Amino acid sequence: MHGIYLHVLADTLGSVAVVVSTLLIHFYKWSGFDPLASCLIAILIFASAVPLVQSTAKKLLLTIPEDVEFDLREALAGVSALKGVIGYAAPKFWLDEGNERKVIGVIHVTAGKGADLEDVKERAVGFLKSRRMDVLVQVERDGVNRCWCKAKTG
Repeated sequence: MHGIYLHVLADTLGSVAVVVSTLLIHFYKWSGFDPLASCLIAILIFASAVPLVQSTAKKLLLTIPEDVEFDLREALAGVSALKGVIGYAAPKFWLDEGNERKVIGVIHVTAGKGADLEDVKERAVGFLKSRRMDVLVQVERDGVNRCWCKAKTG
């Protein structure tokens, strides 16, 4: 939505600049007003586009605010402490800033050799849901290297 607003604003400023520079050229007989107006509009558009590019880059790079990162670290420590969990790998999280600000993501959990995989998954999902996180949990038994991440336990 912010990008649409900036686009409409740029169009409006461009039109206003053309009208104002035309009037100034007409009254003062100096054609330098047109390039000055164009440069001013270009600078304003660039200055307003920088925050949009930064915001988009943060979303694409899956960055999260520091307070949420702290909560994530605590949640991951809690997942590691669950019964039957040896560790985790490939955690990917991002912030869904819809009606209620919620963390969503995916994580690979490694379960012990004697642990019930479904029980470990239910515990991990339940624990993360209690932290207001909607996370897809993939569980695999320790020693089985079928996972796409091929990561070591964390």
